[in-house]
Amino acid sequence: MKLIITEKPSVAFDVAKGIGGKIEKKDGYLKVGDYCITWCFGHLLEIDDSAAPKKWDLESLPILPQKFNYRVIKGKGKQFKVIKELLKKADEVVISTDAGREGEAIARLVLQQAGLSDWSKVKRLWTSLSLTPEVVKKELRNLKPSKDFDSLYFSALARQHSDWVVGINLTRLLTLKADDGTVWSAGRVQTPVLKLIVDREREIKEFRPEDYYIISALLEKGKEKFQTVIDYEKLVKDGVLKEGELLKKEKAEKILSDLSKEKEAVVVSVKKQKKREKPLRLHSLTSLQKEANKLHGYTLERVLYIAQKLYQDYKVISYPRTDAEYMGEKNKNLVISILKKLIREPDKAKKLGRIGRKIADSLSQSLISGVQKVGKRVFDDSKLTDHHAIIPLAPLPETAKEEEKRIYSLILRRFVGAFMEDFEYEAVTVRFRIGNYEFVSQGKRVLSLGWKALYEGENEFLLSELMEGEKLSVLKLSSDKKLTQPPPRWSEGSLVEFMKKINLGTPATRASMIETLKSRSYVVSLKKSLVPTEKAFKLLEALEDSKVSSPELTGEWERKLDEIYTKRLGKEGYRNFYSAICQFVSEEVEKLKEKKIESKRQATRKMLEFAKKLSKQTGKRFSGTDYETVKNFIDSALKELKEKQENGITTCSCGGKVIPLGSKGWKCESCGKVVWKKFLNRYLTEKQAAELFQGERIFVKGLLSKSGKTFSAYLKLTEEGVKLEF
Repeated sequence: MKLIITEKPSVAFDVAKGIGGKIEKKDGYLKVGDYCITWCFGHLLEIDDSAAPKKWDLESLPILPQKFNYRVIKGKGKQFKVIKELLKKADEVVISTDAGREGEAIARLVLQQAGLSDWSKVKRLWTSLSLTPEVVKKELRNLKPSKDFDSLYFSALARQHSDWVVGINLTRLLTLKADDGTVWSAGRVQTPVLKLIVDREREIKEFRPEDYYIISALLEKGKEKFQTVIDYEKLVKDGVLKEGELLKKEKAEKILSDLSKEKEAVVVSVKKQKKREKPLRLHSLTSLQKEANKLHGYTLERVLYIAQKLYQDYKVISYPRTDAEYMGEKNKNLVISILKKLIREPDKAKKLGRIGRKIADSLSQSLISGVQKVGKRVFDDSKLTDHHAIIPLAPLPETAKEEEKRIYSLILRRFVGAFMEDFEYEAVTVRFRIGNYEFVSQGKRVLSLGWKALYEGENEFLLSELMEGEKLSVLKLSSDKKLTQPPPRWSEGSLVEFMKKINLGTPATRASMIETLKSRSYVVSLKKSLVPTEKAFKLLEALEDSKVSSPELTGEWERKLDEIYTKRLGKEGYRNFYSAICQFVSEEVEKLKEKKIESKRQATRKMLEFAKKLSKQTGKRFSGTDYETVKNFIDSALKELKEKQENGITTCSCGGKVIPLGSKGWKCESCGKVVWKKFLNRYLTEKQAAELFQGERIFVKGLLSKSGKTFSAYLKLTEEGVKLEF
């Protein structure tokens, strides 16, 4: 009998279908001919915490086990017994868990715990493709010896054991030192990630905005008018400003005074330069998460969940837990076959919505020749990790949910765009002299959209055909006051991209790390930004002199973990890594024992979520995440909402009372008119809603049309609802 081990029942069914023949459903496994296919329900085993004393005290630290035992996770004992019994009868064992570090550990630990002694009969099924019947048949004919992946297993073991040692020692130590009734968790990856968020918040808090001025001129040529701004670099070159100096009020007023009588601008130079931008690289999990977070506000965890579903349930994309943005040379024929199918069936792309329609319009035979021309921009074996980039493999069923269509569309768009022509445009820079000062204007003329035809309209900023020495009229000179801006808070998308850049975490763990920080009340998500709590600041203050929070050190650890596999270091690589971590933890624990942590009682996660909900409804923000601050905000917000519900936010033009509809919008109790908070992708404020109910017109920018173009318009509330007035 041949035994195949998968991670989940759904994957077991995929493998069974690929083997072909009658599928017999048994208790905990499937039988197809000579094959038995079973599953692990994800992780079946966990580290037995009996290696650590039950009582938490400083004297027992550091805890550094030299041997780790495993136990079956509660509720999964029955499935473990099924695997153990099947293993006794198996002549050959095939590991078919996810093709990665975690998947390898899941299967190997179960086989060890179940008593396997002869590893020569263990084979590995390894592929980035979805397990369609064709793929399963092919890969079962190309099984690899399990020993080829020994180092991958030891890499997984080193990560697992090191994370346990770092986590249990620092979490116990910090919790005991804080002594506030909450758990103060710390970890090899989560704490450096938290430091990035806290450091950015400190930068923002310490930032002191400075005012500066921009001088602009409104010029006219015939009937055409356009703006030009003073050339900052020329001001520095002429000694008006020093390098890095801002243009302040006094100097701005002097320049305006110098120019006050000038009525003519002379063209000093016209520079035209043809430029091109190559298509974006194929999607990795990180780039997919970043784009989906930016466009749709999805959390990293949600994107991974949807992508996994597209891969595992629908089988329409390749393996998603990858950091690669390239394909292998051997994948060219696969790519061509996928493109040919897309070209034959453009209507299937159209059904994906706005992005799908743009993709359908761009499908042509030229994509096939594009595969031959792209070279190492797409096909580069040296840039591959365990898996290639995420690509579409088949059309998405029409029954798919909207969020599944959105994620699939992003993957499909990158894939098709990779084989399209470059985006080409002409950049035009015109310099003018007004009096003794130079001004500059820049324009862009699109020559060929290429791959950008798949994205929102590329705007042209056209300048008149101007010639050197030509004279134009100066209609107006103005000075606009601006303020320097602090760095932006991290969004989940920007943070995960930076984590990848500095080698912090893996594609599969980065999202869960951010979710862990939220669940431990270290971070809250406000709109699309990650904001650290008071607890986070206190934790980082305690770890100020510790390397535990160093992103650079953790990135180095991650590199060494990868090397255990990539350099085939095996068990010796595991021992060296684990030994170094134990030495590090011992030193850090001794230093941190001298620290003192003073902390306020923190708001629970449920309180913070409720406060965020109230913040959306009232339009007011709460500062601080300690219990008292959040409780006071909740009490105040509830009181305000109650008053608005009783008294209304305004009086409608019909004389009726306008009340809130939760966080969705507002309604007049008398005439029934409704103003929804979200209108054509823009969120209206309570003040704007009140003006609409009072019969006024309001001007709104950034509205989004059905074709995906942004525009501005007046809004008016009518009997049929809110309407546009151009």
